[in-house]
This record gives sequence, structure tokens and C-alpha cells, in this order.
Amino acid sequence: MDKAKRKMLKNSLCLCASVVFIAAAAFSGLAQKQTPPAGGQPKPFVFPQQDTYTLKNGMKVTLVQYGAVPKVAMQAIVRAGAINEKPGQRWLSDMVATMLKEGTAKRSAAQLARETAEMGGSIFASGSNDTTTIGGEVLSEFDTRFIDLLADVVQNPKFAPADLEENRANKLRELAVARAQAQNLAWERFRQTVFPGHAYAEIQPSEADVKAYTIDGIKGFYNSEYGAARTHLYVVGQFDAAAVRTAIEKQFGGWKKGPEPIRNGPKVTGKRALEVIDRPGAPQSTIYMGVPAMSPSDPDFIKFTVMDSLLGSSFGSRITSNIRENKGYTYSPGSFIWNRYKTGYWVENADVTTEATGASIKEILFEIDRLQKENPSEAEMQGIKNYLVGIYVLQNSTRDGVIGQLEAANYNELGKNYLDTYVQKLTAVTAKDVSDMAAKYLTRDKMTMVVVGDKSKIASQLEPYEIP
Repeated sequence: MDKAKRKMLKNSLCLCASVVFIAAAAFSGLAQKQTPPAGGQPKPFVFPQQDTYTLKNGMKVTLVQYGAVPKVAMQAIVRAGAINEKPGQRWLSDMVATMLKEGTAKRSAAQLARETAEMGGSIFASGSNDTTTIGGEVLSEFDTRFIDLLADVVQNPKFAPADLEENRANKLRELAVARAQAQNLAWERFRQTVFPGHAYAEIQPSEADVKAYTIDGIKGFYNSEYGAARTHLYVVGQFDAAAVRTAIEKQFGGWKKGPEPIRNGPKVTGKRALEVIDRPGAPQSTIYMGVPAMSPSDPDFIKFTVMDSLLGSSFGSRITSNIRENKGYTYSPGSFIWNRYKTGYWVENADVTTEATGASIKEILFEIDRLQKENPSEAEMQGIKNYLVGIYVLQNSTRDGVIGQLEAANYNELGKNYLDTYVQKLTAVTAKDVSDMAAKYLTRDKMTMVVVGDKSKIASQLEPYEIP
């Protein structure tokens, strides 16, 4: 071995020894349990200033100068989604959203992709229950150019037959996958139970529905549901405000007004129910259980959010600690607040071992009962509030995140200072407030449960929760 190689080997051995020593020292330090310092009070958060105005055709525009990076995000959010679909049209709004990116009267799909790439960004379109969003993010120097492209996509879709067939095939594959997933089956049955007869009840179409989509149907949905009066354009980032305002007026000012937004919210009363979907041979059970809650416009919402996080939605929540950490029944349980305009549901869900199906439900109900009867400690309250403030600040740390917060506030018709005062109101929530929320809303007489699993193995476990 020559001198250079011997020197290299020596250096490598010394480096390895150093790494081992550092790792051992670190492990030794970690092994000595130390009490972390108590978290301080969260600082007030001031939401970025907004400039909101309305074009003559009814389209709303919000401009927000934000951040130091020379990029700008834009999203045109149209109040047209699943709630506007007629019976037999489920996913039609999604198809329309997908096909908006397939080209316009003057740009092909390839041209759209190339132009946005040249601007240092991309474009997307996606449908949801109440809205369709078309947007993207580009370098600031291309702010007005992207407005031109976005307006073309929104107002002049091509809707070619060949594109319909390609997307139909994709939807059929997506449907086949969804129908094979227990979580989708449970969530759909849950919504069918609590929103009977409403558009929110259906998550997936039938195969026959997808095969029945036509170009005329696609165009008909677009022509009847899209328009300026249902659209809110958000521009967030670094941009030339005067030039952007001029470009928006030029590119969107002549768009048809179209229909006004609809507010077809469901009437939610809640009822005690147990629905079981049999999956013979399933190694685990999927549980969805929930009760009526509220939307962000309700005075209880922020207090309820703290309760939800402490009970089930955060990784360190009580239900997660119980059935995941202590009992080992499940890997990733969690709760969430599924809210729409003036209504909502609180839902806890978990994939649990078949043998622990009944025991998991028992422990979830035990944690609800415990929170109803005993106020949480101040240390637990402070920890969960600090966590929620951190999440809120993170949500507002990106351009798309700011748009999401603004749209949520506009959709729910919240007050002008809601976003600015959110942190203060959250930190003011008390331990008693949390227990009061659990007692007021998480009542068993309105608890709907859906379980997907091997009925032959879980039926006896579910007997205590059947309706008398």
C-alpha cells in the first residue's frame, strides 16, 4: 500500500472513531432524562394586510403583498363543486376541473405546461365539495403574464372529446382503487348516514355514472355553474400591484357574470346509529364515529378546536396516547372537524386490529367521558395551545397558506378581524371551556358509528353499541 493510500485510510479511521464518540456522547446525554423548559406565552399574530375589491361583473379580487422571495401565487376559486352536481353527476365537477388544464381555444395542454415552466412555476386545477380552484405560482417578474394565462384557462376551456375519454379512464381506475379501501367505504357510509339526500352524502359515483359522462354534460356544467359572480381571485406574494390590477381588469373584466353562489347547506340534527360494512377476512377494522359540530362562524368553534386537538387530532392527544401508545390497538388514530358553511361534524377515526374493535370504541368513549367530567391540567392546556398557535403560524408561512386562510374566512363569512384575533382568542381558552365543549357536543345520543370489518369476528364486540 503506497503512502497516500495509508494516509487516506488513517484519516478515515480517525473520522469513524470521532463519529462513534460523538454518537455515544449524544446517546449518553439523551439517556439522562431532563425536564424541558416550560413554553412561554404565544406572541400575537397579525395577518398580512389585504386589498380586496370587486370588478363590475361581480368577480372579487384580493391582493396581498407578502414575503421577501420574488414569487407570486394566484388562485381563482370558483364556487362550483360537488354541491352543484345533480343526481348521477358525482365527480362531474372534478372532471370539469381536470379538463380545464387540457387546453384552451388557443393553448394546448403542452403549451400551458411549457409557458408556466418558462415562468418558473406550474398550474393546477382541482375540485372539492363547494369550490373549484385554478391557480399556480410563478416568479414575480411574470405576474401579469400568468394572469393572462390563468384567465385563458378559466374562461376558454377546449373540452375535447379525446381528453374526456382519457380522463374517464383515469376516473374509472381511481374509482376501483377507492372502492377497495376501507377508509373510503367507512367515510362514505358515515356521510350517507348523517347527510341523507344531500350532495355531501355521496363521495364516489357509480361506474355507470362515470361511463355516462359526455362532452355536452361537461360543457353544460361549466356553462351553467362557472362565472365571475362565483369567482374570487387571490394574488399573494411579491408583485407589481398597479400592473396586476390593470391586467386583472383587462383579462377578467369582460367575463360573463354568471349565476350567484348558492348556499345549499344540509340540515344536521345528529342521531345515534351503528352501521356495519362486512369485509370477510379483513385483518383490521376501520372505525368512524362522530357527532354534529359547527363551522368557524360559531362562537364555540375556537374553544371546540382546542378540545378536538387535546382529545384526538394532535399526535400527543389523549385518544392517541390511549389506544396507540398504551394499548397498541392502532397505529394512527385521529380526529378532525369536517366543517362546511354553517355546519360541521366532529369525527374520530382509526384502523384497529380486528380483535380490539370493541375495546377501541370503549376506550374512545372513555376518553370523551373523562374529558367531560374532569378539566385538563394547566400544563396540558398550555402545551396544546402552544401547539395550535404554532400550526396556525406555519399555515400562514407560505403564499398558498395565506390564500387558504383568506378563502376559509370568506367562505365562512367571518368578521374582518377574525384572522388577526385568532391567536388571542385561542390562547384565552380555559380548561373549563374544553370540558364544557366535550359535555355540550360529544353526546352519545347523537353519536353515529360506522365500522368496516369482518362481521363474523366483530359482531359480538359491537353488541354494547347497538341501538336498543
